Amino acid sequence: MENEDRIVILDHIKDICKRRCILPVVVIVIMVALLFIVPFGSLLNPKDVKGIFNVKSSDSFVDVSTGKMNYTGYDVKNGMGTEFSYYYALKNGKCAFALIPKDLVKASGKSLPEGSVKEEINNLEFKAKVIKPNGPYKKMISMFAKDLNWTDEGLNSISTGLVVSSANYHPYRYIFCLVVIILLILAAIVRLVVSIKRFKDPYLFPVCTYLSNEECHELMDEAQDELDSENYLQINATYITENYYIDLDTSGAFIIPLKDVIWVFRLGRRGIDIGKHSLTYTINFITRDGEVVKVPRKSSDEAMAIIKSIKATEYEIITGHSDEKMRMAAAIIRGHEEEKTETQPEEKTEE
Repeated sequence: MENEDRIVILDHIKDICKRRCILPVVVIVIMVALLFIVPFGSLLNPKDVKGIFNVKSSDSFVDVSTGKMNYTGYDVKNGMGTEFSYYYALKNGKCAFALIPKDLVKASGKSLPEGSVKEEINNLEFKAKVIKPNGPYKKMISMFAKDLNWTDEGLNSISTGLVVSSANYHPYRYIFCLVVIILLILAAIVRLVVSIKRFKDPYLFPVCTYLSNEECHELMDEAQDELDSENYLQINATYITENYYIDLDTSGAFIIPLKDVIWVFRLGRRGIDIGKHSLTYTINFITRDGEVVKVPRKSSDEAMAIIKSIKATEYEIITGHSDEKMRMAAAIIRGHEEEKTETQPEEKTEE
């Protein structure tokens, strides 16, 4: 009968991969929904509309060519400092308003004040977003009604109830958002595919970042054998066997051969933990080849217990952080590099 308490590295990796599939799926669903909700197609290909009164409230973005329109006398600036002018048109007792870039309606003439616009425009074409009356529009209506000796209610009663606004047409922002959405979808798909592949074949999971897939495969089997021997020290989800550091935390899986490690120490970082500030620790493993493996999210006591347990193994590993220990580790790494250089066969040179 199989031992129910047996620690199985491959099963743990499968659980991790299943959990890692959740976020990519959520991201893909949300981003695809945004592609349908946000009218990117209408933005990239605005509806061609002849005449301001043919614009409908159901339209999102339009490329409109106006007939005759008159200047209201009011201008606004957007957040980038670009100026726009309000124009209106009358037809069959209805009044339509458009917010047009000042650059398109500048009046020419040396005697005119700087920034003057045309009192009347005809057959002007511009791109815009169709919006409902907003704050600046309502402010303009209030002042325009006073100029006409009318009331806000009276002017609103004959208006079309929408604004053809160039000030709200931001194609570059939408295109940037579209690019971000597409990149997020692609990144999520890649992460999902990788997680599914690793779920199907847990040996593909990078349990040791400085080793190849083949070496990781061998490492998992050897580490599993040592776990099955039940000769190990356990600190929460961390297991220190005779030859391996094995970390099977809920967020990852690490297996590090202790024979490769020359220095191990912890570093704290400030984090936020449900209403209170707390320090979490990352355990840093330095190998004789100068590789660094970081195991994050450990409490202070947990990190200290792990380092003490590693120190108690038969391997000569420097523990704790100081300038002196850093120099000691650097010297070991240099010595190992020199040793590798000396053992490499010299290249033959042709005479």
